[in-house]
Amino acid sequence: MSDFDYDIVIIGGGPGGYPAAIYAKRKGLKVALIEKNIIGGTCLNVGCIPTKSLLQSANLYKEFANSDLFGISAENVSFDWAKVVGRKDEVVQGLTSGVSMLLGFHGVDVYSGYGMIVDKNTVKVKSEEETLLTTEYIIIATGSKPTVVPVPGHSLEGVITSNEALSLDKLPKSLVVVGGGVIGVELAYVFNAFGVEVTIIEMLPNILMGQDEDAAGIVKSSLQSKGVDIFTSAKLTSIEKAASGLEVNFETDSEQHNLIADQVLMATGRKPNLEIVEESSLDFNCEKTGIVVDEYLRTNIPNIYAIGDVTGKIMLAHVATHQALTAVNNILGNTEKMTYDIVPSCIYLHPELASVGLTEKEAIKSKGEVLVGKFNFGGNGKAKILNQSEGFVKIICDKKYQEILGVHIVGPTATELIAEAVLAMELECTAEELAKAIHAHPTLSESVMESAQNLMGYSIHGV
Repeated sequence: MSDFDYDIVIIGGGPGGYPAAIYAKRKGLKVALIEKNIIGGTCLNVGCIPTKSLLQSANLYKEFANSDLFGISAENVSFDWAKVVGRKDEVVQGLTSGVSMLLGFHGVDVYSGYGMIVDKNTVKVKSEEETLLTTEYIIIATGSKPTVVPVPGHSLEGVITSNEALSLDKLPKSLVVVGGGVIGVELAYVFNAFGVEVTIIEMLPNILMGQDEDAAGIVKSSLQSKGVDIFTSAKLTSIEKAASGLEVNFETDSEQHNLIADQVLMATGRKPNLEIVEESSLDFNCEKTGIVVDEYLRTNIPNIYAIGDVTGKIMLAHVATHQALTAVNNILGNTEKMTYDIVPSCIYLHPELASVGLTEKEAIKSKGEVLVGKFNFGGNGKAKILNQSEGFVKIICDKKYQEILGVHIVGPTATELIAEAVLAMELECTAEELAKAIHAHPTLSESVMESAQNLMGYSIHGV
């Protein structure tokens, strides 16, 4: 493709970087991948995968503890936290090794070190030795890092981020989670399941803002029923050392509160790793939210692309991977636009929450008149069998054409069921077409069909 050392040099080996490298190599390009830490990025090492491994252990522990509901006697159920963490590490290491093996199998040149952009066609790899790589194209995929609320005491021992929370040597007796977004809620659920006293402090009027209000409400009620205390519209003011842990001070509606906890988890979101462009002599167009890219994922420097969290778009691993394929296709000469209208969002706890498209409020604001179909898992046979009848499937569609605008699921395997909704929206199915598609019985997926039928006015098991 060129006379450079490489056709593409990719900086960052997370869920954006390594798929871009493998895909580009499979398309016949000469590719180098630079990673300063461990292949796999945040998602694989300190994000999606380890969190879900801990969650699986938590769910299994809860199932054994409640096995008498199914006629199974399991006495003295307990857990070994060290083994729970050990299994998580094994899962992560296995997947990391698998990705490294794939990169080697496909012939991607992997450099371990810190990547720096010298000029638009040169990248320096800083490790024990410095290596200069010339390239026709560069893809920046440097990811993001946790943010911390800069209140007095935010750097005290015992104040941690999600990175540290996933590898604690021992469980705290009590934990205050600052932030009621996805990260905070998922980790609050995990630690609560293992017997930790958990309190969530959220600055906004509700947890999981941006999700469907009804769905978020069920998650909130479920967490509270499990013993998680939740304060919303709450502003963290300071963290102080206490005789027995940390004192967390916050206010709600001008009322002062303080809590004593062993540890404080800062789960207030993430910010892009912009050091690579800040250190470069090139004049990148950047904002606080990330590197500015066009719909083709190009930066303001035409041969340099950016993908994943560093762009500040939607900070999800599957978005980064899709951006990776789109960027490589455009480097190959295609004109493929990146769109974000149909992106599934998944929250892993019990019950699970998953969504795609517009919320009911957003749909009404955008389209005016809409139709809404809702089916509760309480009417689903498989959900009853599983003893997981909490939650619902909600489908929102345009009134005139029955175009599906959004689907929101809270309940058992919601994160798997949402895939049908994503496909339906990608194929521009109408609610009627979804309602008429035969679904196997008894399955949880029938709830998707019955929600569409409810919207059409003839759900058999709905009200």
